[in-house]
Amino acid sequence: MRWCRLGLLAILWAGPADAYEISVPNYGSSVSGVPFAIALEKGFFKDEQADVTAVRATAGGSADVRNMLAGALPFVESSLSGVLAAVRHGADLKIIGELSHTNAQFLWVVRRDSPIRSPADLKGAKISFTTPQSTSQGLDALLLEKFGFPDGAVSLLATGPYGAALTALQNDGVAAAIVAEPVYSLNKDTLRPIAWVRDLFPPINNVVAVTSGKVAREQPEQLRAILRAHRRAVQFIAAHRDEAAAIAARVYKLDPALMRTVIDGLLDQTGASGIPFWSQGEFYPPGLDAMVAAMRLMGMPEADTPWRTLVDQGFLPDDLRRDLGR
Repeated sequence: MRWCRLGLLAILWAGPADAYEISVPNYGSSVSGVPFAIALEKGFFKDEQADVTAVRATAGGSADVRNMLAGALPFVESSLSGVLAAVRHGADLKIIGELSHTNAQFLWVVRRDSPIRSPADLKGAKISFTTPQSTSQGLDALLLEKFGFPDGAVSLLATGPYGAALTALQNDGVAAAIVAEPVYSLNKDTLRPIAWVRDLFPPINNVVAVTSGKVAREQPEQLRAILRAHRRAVQFIAAHRDEAAAIAARVYKLDPALMRTVIDGLLDQTGASGIPFWSQGEFYPPGLDAMVAAMRLMGMPEADTPWRTLVDQGFLPDDLRRDLGR
């Protein structure tokens, strides 16, 4: 699977009542979807006249992209690489917003009894990633480049979901695993971080909001309303952390105090850049360029598709539109 495995949020046609059902891959484990849980619970979709009535979990993957291209999905949240791959194969897509600026939720962990204290100690070791050409594989590649490891000095092993990566870690299948919040906070009693992505790298784009050219022409107000509701939810999380944590905890089946810890980490631990994890919809071009650089490091030809030519900021409020540079 392409990188889109890690993050497709699809707004599906729910039937003739002109209502949408939001399906979020890894919903309940991937924190990028938290604003949509808030928007639904607080009635922001209804307030903004977006016909969104439910959120459910889905496995996601490339099937959602194919369904969108076939006309079934008017809006998706996707990794940039998934979008560029589809466009490279002829898809008519528009990037209409950025929903999460960074990969601050990712970190590398080892067992508490491991002798590895930092990434510099990984020579000769195996580290995990989820699937080929995934975000986690790209982050692993950036880690090895940053610490100057030559080819073959560290082995990368595809383990599948984070739970499988932790199983491999506990059974000596890998020496270090890359995981994302809230997986780490749920297992922190048995794990020790050796590096957070937010501390090692400038912001690297996480996910963007995407639609088809057809939907952009035929349903522009629905797209604007969805983005407005998402923006309000991001603002709500920052202003009402306890209530946001309580709402998210019910969806993610976590203790509210633990969810509050996760939210605090994403809001407060921004690294030297100060760029927030969740976006209100505005673009941060350096982070998108950084994602393209990671794709090139993995030899992905999709990196040659210029993302700026796909952006349409006309669905964002005027105050969120940015100069994208070159």
